Amino acid sequence: MSSMMRLLLIPFMALLVLTGCSNANVIDHIRILTVLGFDKSDSGYTGSALYSDYEEKGKIKVLQGKAKQTRVILKEMAFQSAQPIRIEKLKMLAFSKEVAGEGLSAFLKTICRDPLISNYVIMAVFDESLASVSESLAGKGSQEFPYHLIEQNMKREMIPYSNLSTVLFDYYGTGRDFSMPYLKLNQKKDIEISGYGIFKDDRLKFVLNPEEMLYFKLLQGDAMRGDVPFMIKKGSNEAPAIFTVNYGKQSRTVTFNQNEILVSYSFMLSGMVNEYPEWFALDVEGNTHSLIQQLEGQIRSRLLALLNKFVNDKVDPLGMGDLIRSRQRSWNEEKFYEADYGKIKYDIQFRTQLSKSGVGE
Repeated sequence: MSSMMRLLLIPFMALLVLTGCSNANVIDHIRILTVLGFDKSDSGYTGSALYSDYEEKGKIKVLQGKAKQTRVILKEMAFQSAQPIRIEKLKMLAFSKEVAGEGLSAFLKTICRDPLISNYVIMAVFDESLASVSESLAGKGSQEFPYHLIEQNMKREMIPYSNLSTVLFDYYGTGRDFSMPYLKLNQKKDIEISGYGIFKDDRLKFVLNPEEMLYFKLLQGDAMRGDVPFMIKKGSNEAPAIFTVNYGKQSRTVTFNQNEILVSYSFMLSGMVNEYPEWFALDVEGNTHSLIQQLEGQIRSRLLALLNKFVNDKVDPLGMGDLIRSRQRSWNEEKFYEADYGKIKYDIQFRTQLSKSGVGE
């Protein structure tokens, strides 16, 4: 290498070293909030913010503030921090069940519309106060942040998909209601997904249990993967089994017949039966056909029960109103939910592909 090239490389390498050092200093001297949660308090709301302290190997730390407005809460947190706090990397917005029960409109119209906040922020409701949840997480590693729990279950399990973008779309849209995961602390003080919160307008209406949550995701039609429990019967024998969905597709059609509205669901499910009783041999063609019939019948029954539950509780998290509106010029929201929503007929059809029945078969 020529002496001239060496002279040119020296300042370039020095620049790289200085740049790397400056970035590390910036990370170490700001508070990057990743989880922000709100509880009810006498003065309005109590906000709890979680961040990773990189000076202590990324351990979770907590900041808190009390005020009537979310912006003031963030300022209260800033007054307690020796470093600037930033919300650009926020991963999760969480609310206690008391806040969700009173309504989230104040948050949806302020902090959720902040241009610094990503549309992919996960939103969730906690059964406990966010202050107690924060206490249980303080000092743990960053891998314990609750948004990791939700993200991986949305991708790999039967947890319905949602984020800030879907919540705002359903909240401001016509003929729709929004929903989000419902979490709790178990006996070990670890966070777990216990259900799915269904909202009416901006208030928490009720919570789907884990079984209902599974079928809600099927009705959503997004990333259908996970385990579906069902019962196998043959003669006097009956036992539980598991159908693992590896891939699925769903489509909806609407048919108008005089005063009747028919919504037809069509499912294509591909997967395998991982657990089943020894007395039900799947290498027998008749058994395989019977299994598929029983599986489809039980899924259909549970899907219809969930659809009827939404109607009876007067919520529309699947956007049936929006679906009908897109195909009916004279659609009126008030009239639809008063007179037509409860009269919708549902037809559910399946095409199930049993790819294999387990290892070695």
